Amino acid sequence: MSDRPRTVGAAARQGGFTLWSALYVLITFGIIVFVAVRSVPVYLNNFEIQKALAAVANDPSMQHADIMAIQRAVGRHFEAGYTSGVSPRDVTIGHAGAARVIELRYEVRRPLAFNMSLVYSFKDTARMTGGGPGD
Repeated sequence: MSDRPRTVGAAARQGGFTLWSALYVLITFGIIVFVAVRSVPVYLNNFEIQKALAAVANDPSMQHADIMAIQRAVGRHFEAGYTSGVSPRDVTIGHAGAARVIELRYEVRRPLAFNMSLVYSFKDTARMTGGGPGD
């Protein structure tokens, strides 16, 4: 007589990696790749926006400029970087202690499939090294 116990019921029907498991993994992986492919251009655009804000914030001639001059400078960088979906008029200037802060808040909606969309919310800031007029 053998010392091994016999498997009975559900334990006897256990299998390894089945066709259904493979389909589940492939579909899940496909959805993740699809969302990533739709997201990459949005994040590349945001990277260009961050670079534009940082370039203006680090420009010594902009340290004491008025809001309109800063917005025009940001607009020139937006055009050079081929950014889309935002306008220089959306840029605001605030204060954080003694320093001025360039800020841009915006939202991007990208269609995913059927009536579903991906929504991205961004808040980009760049701290200027100098304060406002009179510093």
